[in-house]
Amino acid sequence: MKRLKIIRYWLWGCMWLFPATLCAQQADSTGGAPLPDRHGAIHVTASLDSSQITVGDQVTLHIFVDGSGATPVAFPTVEALTQGAVEALTAHTDTVMDESGHIKRLDYQVTLTSFDAGKHSVGAIVVRIDGNDGAVQLSPADSLQMEVVWMDGADTTQCKMKGDVAPLNEPYTFWDIARWPVLILIAAAIVAALVWVIMRRRQNKPVFVLPKGKPVPADKRALAELEALRRKELWQKGLVKRYYTDLTDIVRRYLHAMYGIKAAEMTSRQTLRAFHSVADWSEESEALLRQLFQKADMVKFAKSQPESFEHDQAMQNAVDFVRQVAETHRINNPEKGDEK
Repeated sequence: MKRLKIIRYWLWGCMWLFPATLCAQQADSTGGAPLPDRHGAIHVTASLDSSQITVGDQVTLHIFVDGSGATPVAFPTVEALTQGAVEALTAHTDTVMDESGHIKRLDYQVTLTSFDAGKHSVGAIVVRIDGNDGAVQLSPADSLQMEVVWMDGADTTQCKMKGDVAPLNEPYTFWDIARWPVLILIAAAIVAALVWVIMRRRQNKPVFVLPKGKPVPADKRALAELEALRRKELWQKGLVKRYYTDLTDIVRRYLHAMYGIKAAEMTSRQTLRAFHSVADWSEESEALLRQLFQKADMVKFAKSQPESFEHDQAMQNAVDFVRQVAETHRINNPEKGDEK
């Protein structure tokens, strides 16, 4: 009899212990009894926009709270909803107001995704109402499931991960396409410039040669030199011999520029004879050149001391000679103009 009583008590204990164990498995993380899906007049529900997505796609979880009014409601965080193969990305709350301006419904929207194919449970969803006094757990915990399927060609690189920024599919710009060819051309130009500089230096030639401007006609250059000599006032300073030397040198250079006569290496008589053979010769021009050379030779070799007016006359003879020869040359060569 005693053994029968012991067995009977043991069976009764097992009957009470087994349901308690089941309840403990469904208890809230706080250690209490299984949480209800409502708290007073406040009712909590949840749903998914879609029960099936492809790998890396996104779905929205809606947690609705009805009848809360002004009662504080704390929704689960993104971290708390990230469980197993299900990852929560972002969350925000939409509030629906009634006609009187009171809160009618709270819609807590969470963006979920998964990169593992198969059926996955969203997991336990705990909504705390009015602090820790009321906690509502959607029951059963695995009633919300989504099926993640693998689709051929699915691009998981375009999926938005938590804390990441979605890549922008921007069109290629001209610089994106032409960047490397332009850089290569610049590098080649730099190398070519260095080679050019080295070669010019080895040849003892200037690196850069400035382009020459339009040449000044010989008559204008000679007249400018004669005017510069006049302003020096050499004979007024007692430098008579130098004055006549510079004066005849300007005329000799003019003859060389116009006709190639090397007058600087000739005597006055040789220069006159060479001028007599040019196409632009005239008796008047030769007379002006002869008077100038005779006066200069008297000063340079005979140490003659002309009067002041003779110095000015010598300058005028040189100016008239240059102008008359230039004019004759233009008449004889109308197609060339001011070539020389």
